Amino acid sequence: MHTLYIAVSAFDIIALSLVIGPLATTLWIVPKDANIAFQGRLWRLTGGALGALTLSSVTLLVGRTLEMSRQGLDHVAHWLPLVVRETPFGHVWLFRPAILAMAWAAWFVGRNLERRRSAAAFLFATAAVIAFTRSATGHPADQGSWTLPEWVDWVHLVAVSVWAGVVFTMSITIFPRLSRERLSPSVRADLITRLSSVATVALICILLTGILSAYHYIGTWAALRDSTYGHILLVKLALVAVAVALGAANRFLFVPRIRAAASTVAIRSTSPHQTDEKPFGFLIRSVGIETLILLAVLATAAVLLHGMPPREMDHAIGGAMARAPRHAHPAGPQRATLRRTLTQRPQLQHFISTVRYGVLPMRTSTRDWL
Repeated sequence: MHTLYIAVSAFDIIALSLVIGPLATTLWIVPKDANIAFQGRLWRLTGGALGALTLSSVTLLVGRTLEMSRQGLDHVAHWLPLVVRETPFGHVWLFRPAILAMAWAAWFVGRNLERRRSAAAFLFATAAVIAFTRSATGHPADQGSWTLPEWVDWVHLVAVSVWAGVVFTMSITIFPRLSRERLSPSVRADLITRLSSVATVALICILLTGILSAYHYIGTWAALRDSTYGHILLVKLALVAVAVALGAANRFLFVPRIRAAASTVAIRSTSPHQTDEKPFGFLIRSVGIETLILLAVLATAAVLLHGMPPREMDHAIGGAMARAPRHAHPAGPQRATLRRTLTQRPQLQHFISTVRYGVLPMRTSTRDWL
């Protein structure tokens, strides 16, 4: 069942990235000279992704309800109203329907090409607000509402969504049609340069916020090495490192060669079809691989969301030890053994949920809540 909860969170995070990706591509990557060629496809992709985000929002509410209540799907109708009304997660989630309604209104307005850019900007803002609802119901919320960890996590999530969403959008929407649209080499070079610049800015934000978050939740190298949360984080970092290497190859190897080829066409009046297409082919394949890796990064982020960071674990252990009878508190290897024991106990698993989503007392009747 725990895997199902992780899958629900992964679906929601990926859906959010799929909304942000085509919007960022529309606003910052596609040149004006290529608007007619791609704007229709980008807007249809945005609509499909928005539908996925709407579905994931409902699925997320059901999944969190099952996780907090520890009941089966046949009891969800009983517990769902209580989760919405009585828990911090439910209070935050209530913002989603209103925000999604505004997002859908903006999408319908954006079907008019003349209003599309302003509609895309508004839609991007609504997606960013939805991203904040994730930060406000995850680990950062343990420190309280509107705290620095929430804002750091929010910037990190938006930046990751831009990076992953943009490369996904380019792979499935832009690159397959470049040869058919017969854009000039200069326009193609401009598009690729914009893609590289947006990815670079997103990566800088990801690295800075990622370092801050890792220090906040991990704290020490020993915790990174010895905890399950730290091991999963290392897997995520390894995937990010591979994606960064591919992005660096794109920016410093392929993009300069594509721009040089475009300059050669402009200076020598060479036919666009006589330019060297190898760098562009390498770039397309590299971005395709980068897309798959970043989707894996988003899935790993969902796993981390349902794990307990070492500092939260120490806090839980400290509370348990403070309530224990007076005797020598375990330390060193004994403390590590206690940590492993607690992570296997159902009681602590329930604590892991309630500390982030809110306490949901196990009542048998809705009358107890009135």
